[in-house]
Amino acid sequence: MRLNKYLAQSGIASRRGSDRLIKAATTTVNNIVITDPAYDIKDNDIVRYDGKNIQLNDKTVVLMFNKPMGIITTMNDPQNRLSVADLLPKENRVFPIGRLDKNTTGLLLVTNNGDFANRLMHPRNRVPKIYEAIIDRPLDPKKISKIKKGIFIGAGEWGKANIISQTKSKKRTLVILELHHGKNREIRRLFHAIDHKLFSLKRVQYAGLDLGHLPLGQYRSLDYNELRKIQSFTK
Repeated sequence: MRLNKYLAQSGIASRRGSDRLIKAATTTVNNIVITDPAYDIKDNDIVRYDGKNIQLNDKTVVLMFNKPMGIITTMNDPQNRLSVADLLPKENRVFPIGRLDKNTTGLLLVTNNGDFANRLMHPRNRVPKIYEAIIDRPLDPKKISKIKKGIFIGAGEWGKANIISQTKSKKRTLVILELHHGKNREIRRLFHAIDHKLFSLKRVQYAGLDLGHLPLGQYRSLDYNELRKIQSFTK
């Protein structure tokens, strides 16, 4: 088994995240530092990450977490900022599936299975994500059409989304939109590109799972039917 896959299946990080950690010389095999993610792990090898022995997980754990404002989506922050790691259980070695930026709240899935996380995050699986955005004014039909087709958001990237609905209330407008990609700060960059002010952003659904009434800052395990629903996106 490749070393990056071993770390992923041990709950250290996703496959891509494991690549970065291995190259940063955080991992030893039989007390030798290995920086090649493709290094082949044998059955009797002793693998350590950050000085601690790690083993393959016997059972996949997936939790739903309601991320608060101001929390960064990382399990290891060199600057010691408040992160999701401070609010999640330590015993399962879980880590986030994808990211929500510091000022975005709502549904974040975490798992101890890096391969499963990788499949959910892969663009080809087009996992739907639904957000509630509060902006300054309603979107006109022309902008809705442009957002659906794709808008240049800088750094050589295009952002796109489906606008499901919008509701005006006083000086604010609630927009429900669906994404299938997940570029860095895509929604914020998208609204900026069309000259709309974004006041708040909350993810309320991921892969068909609803955040529901899960309290802010709390987490829960997915039930059997919920696991089957998200697994359908990783075939």
